[in-house]
Amino acid sequence: MLEAIKELSEGGAPMSSQIARKVVAAFRGKTVAEGPVQEEKSINILSGREKEILEHLSKGLLYKEIANNLFISPETVRKHVYNIYEKLHVNNRVETVNKYFGR
Repeated sequence: MLEAIKELSEGGAPMSSQIARKVVAAFRGKTVAEGPVQEEKSINILSGREKEILEHLSKGLLYKEIANNLFISPETVRKHVYNIYEKLHVNNRVETVNKYFGR
């Protein structure tokens, strides 16, 4: 404990080996013990409508086009996309589509 306090006071960032593994895994884009199966599970947490919207996003459609195809408002599409980003832990369309296709 004293070593950690000393390291912290010297500007370091002490962490356990378990935390260090999680940090490294986060930089690699996945959590510890996560692999293709875990990414597949993350897609499965999406609702049916979110999967539909994700399918349309992967085709490069605009929110307005998706809304027209699904008979919903563009604002509803925007809210679904926001929820997709939150659930998949992504920040943009490219990351979302890449995760959807397992890249």
